[in-house]
Formats: sequence, C-alpha cells, structure tokens
Amino acid sequence: MVPQYLHQTFGLTLLLATSLAGAAEKRDPNWAQPVKVAGAQNCFKISPVLFRSAQPTAEGFQSFKKMGVRTVINLRSFHSDRKKIGDTGLAYEHIYMKTWHAEDHEVVRFLQIVTDPNRQPVIVHCQHGSDRTGTMCAIYRIAVQGWTKEQAIREMKEGGYGFHKIFFNLPRYISKLDVAAVKRRAGLPQK
Repeated sequence: MVPQYLHQTFGLTLLLATSLAGAAEKRDPNWAQPVKVAGAQNCFKISPVLFRSAQPTAEGFQSFKKMGVRTVINLRSFHSDRKKIGDTGLAYEHIYMKTWHAEDHEVVRFLQIVTDPNRQPVIVHCQHGSDRTGTMCAIYRIAVQGWTKEQAIREMKEGGYGFHKIFFNLPRYISKLDVAAVKRRAGLPQK
C-alpha cells in the first residue's frame, strides 16, 4: 500500500508539470524571442533594434558589441555599467528608474534613445531584466509598434521574463500612461 502523502505529492507534481507545459504552449509568437548571449541572462529580442536582459557582465557587454549592439540603456538606480562596458565602444545611457515609481520623463528619454537610428540596436536592462525593463519594453510595444496597452501588459506579466507581482504599480502606470503625450515629448510621429 502506498502512503497517502505519496499520492498527494505525485498529484501535485503531475498538476505542476501539465500547468508548465500548457504555459509554454500558450506563449504568443509575437512576444520577444529568447536569445543566448554569453554573460547576459534573461535575454530576449524585442525587435530588430531592441534587446532586453538582466544585468550583463563585462563578457555580456562584449557579446552585445559583437552582435552589433551600439547602445546600452541601464535602468538601475544605484549601479553604473561604465567599468564593465570598458573600452567596448558601446554608447552608455543611464536612466535612474525606481521600480516603485516610474516617471514620464524616463519614458520620454528611453523612447528618444531607442528610436534614434544612430543609436540602434539597443540593449536595455535592469537588475533582473523583469520589472523596470519590462515596463519600458511594454511602452515601446505601445508607442512604437502600435500594440494595445492590454497586449503589452500581458506580455510583460506572462512572457516568461520574471515579472514580480509585488510591483503591481507598473502595469497600472502603463494603463494610465498618456501615450500620445509621451510620444509627442519624445518627438515620435502620432498615429
């Protein structure tokens, strides 16, 4: 006779396995595609000109340079990439974004950089490549690629980037964002 706890453990394991399998199947093919980059975790290609990742190592910045990336956008508040970037020739932009309080001026600056053909391709990162990075990539989807707010927020939360539910303020910020105003301030065409 098999003890009851083994039945429960098996049942929970089976439930988890089928849930994870279903999640993988439901991933929208329009969402960012995973990219293997030495020295960078949680790395995805959003578009031909925009990549996202967690904090790269010095090796990661060298890898991005070899891939043709021109500009690094660091969204971390208390961490500089200058030493790790070294003499790679990558342009460096630091937008001091607080996870608990996104601001429109940060979005405007981000959009100005990522839409400048002279700065592309761009890699944007924060510590984990999940929340601040996810917010900016969602706004890029909306302002540049014409996605709805709902589509972009869904990718941000369910795309497999590690969104932390504690930062419920970020999807709310995106929902309330005056996209036309930030596009106008960033000098982007209105549609």
